[in-house]
Amino acid sequence: GTLILVTNGVYDTGGRVVYGAMTNRVAVTKAVVVQSVNGPAGTVIQGYPVNGDSAVRCVYLTNNAVLIGFTLTNGGTRMAGDINQEQSGGGVWCASTNATVANCLVINNSAWLGGGSYSGVLNNCTLTGNSASQNGGGSYYGALNNCTLNGNSTAWYGGGCYYSNLKNCALTRNSASQSGGGSYYGALNNCTLTGNTASSIGGGSYYGTLNNCTLTDNSAWLGGGSYYGVLNNCIVWWNVASSS
Repeated sequence: GTLILVTNGVYDTGGRVVYGAMTNRVAVTKAVVVQSVNGPAGTVIQGYPVNGDSAVRCVYLTNNAVLIGFTLTNGGTRMAGDINQEQSGGGVWCASTNATVANCLVINNSAWLGGGSYSGVLNNCTLTGNSASQNGGGSYYGALNNCTLNGNSTAWYGGGCYYSNLKNCALTRNSASQSGGGSYYGALNNCTLTGNTASSIGGGSYYGTLNNCTLTDNSAWLGGGSYYGVLNNCIVWWNVASSS
């Protein structure tokens, strides 16, 4: 419950291993609130942007820890070890959905799963330019509220997000080499999906439940807007499928 205030600066040295051999630039291992004084523009946590043994993830959050007002950038993960704890969440790794990230910019991070974030609750965050070697370019297995996911990518499934629950989010120009350019296997409420692409299936979304969403200008080989999902009270227009 303690509040820790962090002054302006670029935090790009040092690190701590919490599990296996994965180094975290900042490791929050107690249920405390870590908050910047002046927001993400002036307070940057920078990892080391490779996927391998020398990678440094930006932030590790334990259960009930809270991170507010940072830019998390250039984080990476290992390509060996535990797939969930050492190969996931280049920007931020959350021990469970009880960890919270708020008012943060998550930019240009990479991982095997969840290039930008892994698990946790993200509120009022922007995830941009993150990538995953497998699933979840922007976010993997998280709950996102009032967030923007833009220009994230994955080699497999879920360019914007994978297996995530989204409310009032905007997914724009995310891409997947396989399926789910915007979202793969998630629940989306009051979201917009615009200009997302998948080389194979589901340009906007694949295998999800969408309520009160708008899908526009998405494209794929099968299902330009949406493929194999449940859509309630949605608008699906100006999407393109090269096959069907």
